[in-house]
Amino acid sequence: MKAVAYFAYGGPEVMTLTDLPEPEPRAGYAVVKVAAASINPVDWKLRGGILRLIMGRKFPRVMGADVSGTIHAVAAGSDFKVGDAVFGFAPPADPPGALAEYCLVPLERLAPLPAGLSLTEAAALPCTGVTAYQALVTLGKLRAGQTVLINGCTGGIGHIAVQIAKAYGAHVTGTCRTALIDFARGLGVDSVLDYTRENILETDRRFDVILETASSLPFRKARRLLAPGGVFLDPDLNFLNLALGLFGRRYVPVPANINRDALDKLAALVVQGKLKPAVGQTTPLDGAIPAIAAIERGASIKGKAIFTV
Repeated sequence: MKAVAYFAYGGPEVMTLTDLPEPEPRAGYAVVKVAAASINPVDWKLRGGILRLIMGRKFPRVMGADVSGTIHAVAAGSDFKVGDAVFGFAPPADPPGALAEYCLVPLERLAPLPAGLSLTEAAALPCTGVTAYQALVTLGKLRAGQTVLINGCTGGIGHIAVQIAKAYGAHVTGTCRTALIDFARGLGVDSVLDYTRENILETDRRFDVILETASSLPFRKARRLLAPGGVFLDPDLNFLNLALGLFGRRYVPVPANINRDALDKLAALVVQGKLKPAVGQTTPLDGAIPAIAAIERGASIKGKAIFTV
């Protein structure tokens, strides 16, 4: 099968489009015939070797973890059957990743494709969607009427978070650049702040929940924006911030736990018409390497970049 893989740790230059054996079915897993996949910052951080002491030097490794497609083979006893349309998450510590013609996915990280969502759209949802949901709802305890600031409201996590916050009745302020203001408003952002013209740190507004998705809002400065009892949610764990937040318990890291229950909750919001992942760019598998390199360099995309197979 064709796959975007790497045979050594490093930058974009170590990726190659190569032929690999199809993954073999095994207990507790399904083999998915991939329709679409997406990547997240963790994917290129792992390729760079951030966890090499844990992951070792077992190569090749296939890029990507978010996946959608149809069941090609499945372990006995599963509620999935061959041909079912699904979306899910292939843990990056397990070498068979998502940017390939076939992908091995744990059954507990796989869910049925919800009605109203295409397979291309579904590939945008697992990691970013679960991160946004567990940040705002599970950890942030979001309630109707609360004020939420989403820094980077048009990105992969941000555009999903806006929709979840609105579904729960929050008032949303979001930051983005000038060209994406209309997109942000279309997502439901109540108050859009153009970070190229305004500095959110200078506002006199206070927020019950701040979700940092752009890694550009320092907690040591942003905590003054929190209302009493407010919480700063950060998917990118920073140990200095964790120490700063100990006394007020206001800094909360967001380690996404991507599982069937979380994926089903996202699917329910999709079916209710409250959530629709945005696909800002689609690229076929044979063009994935330069597209990934551009994303790593900071290419601005509305929502998620998707790779079709």
